Amino acid sequence: MIALKRASKGVTLVELIMVTAILSVLASVAYPAFADLRQAGAARSARSELTVAISQARSTAIMQRQNVIACPTSDHMRCSQDLHWHHGWLVFVDENRNREHDDGETLVASGQALPAGIAVLSTRGRYQIRYQPDGTADGSNMTLTVCDRRGTSKASSLVMNNSGRLRLGTPSPAQAAAACAAINN
Repeated sequence: MIALKRASKGVTLVELIMVTAILSVLASVAYPAFADLRQAGAARSARSELTVAISQARSTAIMQRQNVIACPTSDHMRCSQDLHWHHGWLVFVDENRNREHDDGETLVASGQALPAGIAVLSTRGRYQIRYQPDGTADGSNMTLTVCDRRGTSKASSLVMNNSGRLRLGTPSPAQAAAACAAINN
C-alpha cells in the first residue's frame, strides 16, 4: 500500500506565539505616534471650532448692527467670569448691552465642552469678546491659547486685535504653560 501524506492544516503553538510577539512589538511602537496624531487633531479641531464661533460673532455684529458677545461658559446659559473656554462658550446678541446672556436675547452659537486633554485659556483679564456694530472688538487685544497633552511645545494660539480679526499665532512660554496647566481644570 502506498502511504498518503496528509497536508498540515492549522498553525503550531510556536507560530502563534511568534505572530503575537511581532504584533505586540508593532503595536507598542505605533501607539505613541497614534496618540500624538489624535491629540494634534483634537487641538486643531478645537481651534477651528472657536475660530468659527468668533467669526460668527463678528459677522453677526456687522450684519445686525448690534453688539455681540462671545464668552466662556460652564452651564451653557450664562457667561463665566473666568479664562477657561474649554468648558464651552456662548455667542449672543447683547440687545440691552449688559454683557450677559438674558432671556430673549438671540443665541448665535454655543460651543460644547472640549474633549478631555484639551484646554483653551484667554488672556488674563479678558473674560469675553465684545463686538461692536462696526465689527471692531471692544477693548484690548486678546490671545486664546490652545494646549493639549503633548505639552507646551505644541501649544498654539488665536490672536485677536482691536479690529476684531483673528490670526493663528505662537503663544509665549508663560501663556503655553498656563494653558497646559489648565488641562485638568
